[in-house]
Amino acid sequence: MECDVTQRTSKQAGVMTAEIDRLEPSLRAIPFLRLAGADSEPIELLSSAQRREILRRAHQRDFPARAIVYSAGDPGDGVFIIASGVVKSYRDLPSGRRRIAAFMFARDLFGLAVNGRYVNTVQAITPVSLYQIGLIALTDLFQADADLELPFLCKAVHVLREAQHHNIIIGRHDAVGKLAMVLRLLEKENGRPSDEVSIPMTRSDLADYLGLSLEAVVRASRRLERQGIVQFGRHQARILDRRQFDALVANL
Repeated sequence: MECDVTQRTSKQAGVMTAEIDRLEPSLRAIPFLRLAGADSEPIELLSSAQRREILRRAHQRDFPARAIVYSAGDPGDGVFIIASGVVKSYRDLPSGRRRIAAFMFARDLFGLAVNGRYVNTVQAITPVSLYQIGLIALTDLFQADADLELPFLCKAVHVLREAQHHNIIIGRHDAVGKLAMVLRLLEKENGRPSDEVSIPMTRSDLADYLGLSLEAVVRASRRLERQGIVQFGRHQARILDRRQFDALVANL
């Protein structure tokens, strides 16, 4: 009986710890001193004390799928950390085309502003929970804890790396290769090795991100299926031939 109580208490403590971890803001990125390589994985940048302090000063906000978090040109009075869910950052061009600059996931940071105005529109793809930190509150945090600036800078550089990776994807001339590269990006966001890849965004979103037409994305996905490399389902894909898939991604 005593052993059962101990086990239950341990399990309850584990659940409580996981719940606290879920509620606290988190930022993950590859630190500056980490050497680049295939095994480089993002790590938690914030200490427990820093996460609690950010939580104390942040406003928690929830948005349903397709809700606008903010629009391009709105006053840029804060930054956001994603607790859960997926958002897209985009700009509508004068031509009528939409260009998606980035997909952002849990533990990502966004809120780029120029001259006090947000640059892009950010919209929820799935239901999302966010931590909004006002610029004054963020400045106070940095002044109170000088060590907090480095994690935010690391995350900002991580975002820059992702933007450069996006440019590499756009620079490819083959639609099939572009689609494979975005599947690799989504695979990494799964957080664990798996041939099952979650695709929360629509094919239209993928087209706007890849700089392709919707028809080109459809043709590319069908070609991957015909070649036995990837099988697509509703909001998911399964990598059937890992060797061919990896070769396609690497064939820049």
